[in-house]
Amino acid sequence: MHVYLIFLMLSILFNIGCSTSHQPIEIQHQSKFAFKAYEAQLWNEAVFRWNRILQIDPKYVPAYNNLGVAYEALGKIDAALQAYETATELDRDNRFYRFNYRRCRFSRRVVEEEDHESND
Repeated sequence: MHVYLIFLMLSILFNIGCSTSHQPIEIQHQSKFAFKAYEAQLWNEAVFRWNRILQIDPKYVPAYNNLGVAYEALGKIDAALQAYETATELDRDNRFYRFNYRRCRFSRRVVEEEDHESND
């Protein structure tokens, strides 16, 4: 579990670290605020901020991945998968996005199998 959280943290740090001066200042501001919400485990606030970023720039790929992280933490797996999938579609070469998407799909499958076994 700790390895999972560390990887998620590294993924978010990577995405925040990719912020450059050519991004609109509002995206930088919202990203920093979202990361602070993440650190405090204020997932709904993080979701709000990353969605705000996507309103500003719907092609800002890191926001989709980070949105997936927040949705996953909230237990909203379908929404997380959708966000991760969008991130991987927009940036097919990003291994962090692909890893998060695959890991979330795998976790969902395991939970579904456990639920199915407990119903038998």
